[in-house]
Amino acid sequence: MRHLTALVAGAGALGGELARLLGLLGTGKVIVVDPDRVEATNLPRSWCFWNREAIGKPKAEVLAGEARSRFSDTDWLPLGEEIADVGFARIAEAQIIFSCVDSDLARLEIAYIATRLNIPVADGGLAAGNYSQGRISWFPGRRAACFSCMLRPSKRRELLESWDATVRPCSGEGEAGGFSSTPIMAGVVAAIELELGLRQLWSERARDSYTVNVELHPNLSFTQFEMPLSRECPFHGDAWPARTRSPGPGSTVQQLLDSAQATTLILDWPICTAAECLECGRHWRPMQRLAALRRRACCPGCGGRRILEREVVRTIPAHSPLASEPLSALRLPAHHLFTVTKQV
Repeated sequence: MRHLTALVAGAGALGGELARLLGLLGTGKVIVVDPDRVEATNLPRSWCFWNREAIGKPKAEVLAGEARSRFSDTDWLPLGEEIADVGFARIAEAQIIFSCVDSDLARLEIAYIATRLNIPVADGGLAAGNYSQGRISWFPGRRAACFSCMLRPSKRRELLESWDATVRPCSGEGEAGGFSSTPIMAGVVAAIELELGLRQLWSERARDSYTVNVELHPNLSFTQFEMPLSRECPFHGDAWPARTRSPGPGSTVQQLLDSAQATTLILDWPICTAAECLECGRHWRPMQRLAALRRRACCPGCGGRRILEREVVRTIPAHSPLASEPLSALRLPAHHLFTVTKQV
């Protein structure tokens, strides 16, 4: 455990419990990733957000700070950003990813990253509301099924076309009845997720992908089913393009290509480079990841949310005007492993 680096994606009730258990086990380093800030509704749901002074502060920093005060032998690294904005070089430090997110998009992004870097994922989810239901999945790497393999073809196509999604809980709608609370179920799911993840990580006969569904009420049940790799999932294959690091701070796309002797930068996430506000008519260059733009962006002029994406790029060849832009201007992570190719 002292030599293990684990990444916890999501610092809510489930992520907080996982971080606490990792600290108790003496994990060497824990990277906590979450872009959100603590709200008043978070206070009764997680041990690390009990103090009202935490309201308004970044969740990742609050969780890491509370954990650091209790488990000082563990190196805690909080990153207050979405998993897609974390450089792959930082993610590659981890031997395992514990997914504690609550949306299709975040899980799909984790699946993409994990298959590209060949990192196993233990994924946990709590049912909508304070239900007595939870789900834990094991995805061992690029040669086995990932979260994307579980999706219906139509849903996968929707997400891959837009890299945009709504929150999707791990179970259906409807009240379960009886007593249940988020902290209780988070503790149950986090414990199983950690146990399952660590045992499979160090098992000489690691299993293929599978999911465990847990229900405490109205029926006590623990069911398990295997997940085959989908031939339609684009995250798996034998051809893996070369990845390279930025040659230095302030480097442009062209300098990156020159240092790698490549001709084209392949973006992991599409970027919107030109947009128009449909309310006031203003044009501007967001230079922002498409999914992030669709979720949070507003017009810099009137603050409107009706935005038309005029230009979206997925590759930047050497002859593109964008090749002269610094990587930072495109909001690409500083600690990233960039995909490049010699083919235009």
